[in-house]
Amino acid sequence: MNKLFLILSVIALVISFVSCGNKKERLETYQQALSYYEDGFNKIKTDNEVIHNDSLIDAFSKFIESLRLLEKLPEDMNNDEISLASKAYYQLSYILFHKMIPGTQIDALEMALYYQEMNIDTNMMATLCADLALIYPVMGDMESARYYIKLAEPYLDTTSDYLEPYLKIKSSLASIFYGEEEDDSFFRVEHERIAFKYRRGMDVRKDSVALGISMFDIPEYKLKAKPYLLKVFGIEKFPEISRCFVMDMLAEIYEEENNIDSMELCKKSYETYIKVEEKRLTDENKLIGQYDTYKKDRDAKLEDMRKQKDNQKRILYSFVILVLVIFVAYILIKTSKRHKKNITKQKDVTDNALRQHVYEIYFRQKDDVFQSISKEFNTFYPDAYNRFKDAFGNLTETEQKICLLSFLAFRVKEIAHILNLRENTVSKYRNSIIKKTEMKIEEILRSFI
Repeated sequence: MNKLFLILSVIALVISFVSCGNKKERLETYQQALSYYEDGFNKIKTDNEVIHNDSLIDAFSKFIESLRLLEKLPEDMNNDEISLASKAYYQLSYILFHKMIPGTQIDALEMALYYQEMNIDTNMMATLCADLALIYPVMGDMESARYYIKLAEPYLDTTSDYLEPYLKIKSSLASIFYGEEEDDSFFRVEHERIAFKYRRGMDVRKDSVALGISMFDIPEYKLKAKPYLLKVFGIEKFPEISRCFVMDMLAEIYEEENNIDSMELCKKSYETYIKVEEKRLTDENKLIGQYDTYKKDRDAKLEDMRKQKDNQKRILYSFVILVLVIFVAYILIKTSKRHKKNITKQKDVTDNALRQHVYEIYFRQKDDVFQSISKEFNTFYPDAYNRFKDAFGNLTETEQKICLLSFLAFRVKEIAHILNLRENTVSKYRNSIIKKTEMKIEEILRSFI
């Protein structure tokens, strides 16, 4: 016994040393991932005119590298790693938003939310739900937008704590009404949102321009959009490509007003738009390609890690079983014959008593052992076996018998003896039962007693 415990102690000590080494390596990897994240964040945190800044492309690569180091099977990630992964995906979505790539932005936001749900930060959850609610109407998916609005509601009880997500949710709701051509509801929600910001001393010029852009696409409000669109001239830091859109709209309005000089002046911005759009499309292709490549590599890596972990589990289980077999064999040799007849202790007193009875039948009776065992089972659990047979009519009579004997904790060798079968035959029947029921054999009868 002492030798066995010594061997187990040595094994535990080796595992402890390996664990300490892995922990140190894991901390170093996290620190490297954090460094990549901070490098990327520092490249964009001070940018106001981010859509023109090539540092966004560099930052995008940094966040991807951070995720390469962080992402592994979710159950193997700690809270710090999960939190940083969520933030990295959120920063990717931030860049994709400014580069006007909504499809890929949604994927990044949903990955950020996926990690955030494992390690909830209420403010971050509110922001992610609000961003998703805001972007889905752009894709024409109003149902998903409403889903994320509802998901964000628990976090918006106090607007002072979640002011930005609250405003995004209002914008999303307005976008839904706009997409469904409910113009009155759209204007009501937008005016409420702008008034809400104005009362709090927030800058609403960009909001007014955005409202003007929406009004332009509604025929009866097209000319009324002009004063809202003109506010673009008072905004110094305004995305160039959006400014070009606005100028093109103003040119069309001036043309209808027969104001040729103003129309020509606005149309000059089209050349700028062409250059900006060409640059944006180049960036779009680059970012989408980079993100999709990483996504493909990530999924392949996680699949390999899952397979590797399953293999490790099988090896560990085999090792544990081997140790247990050796341990049990040692105990059986040292204990009396009386202990061989005892049944493993069960939490349920009734099951324990039943198993004691049927084992007495097994060891004492020579003929019709199964019939006596099933009769004893029916004494404890009337009609349970019949209901089981009715429910699992797809099992053969022999398979049903094996289910009953397995529930009573008989081993394969004992079942073979009771049913006058070979052990290999019993094993084949057990495999067949598992395939047919997709359940543990010992538990199939549990629901009938």
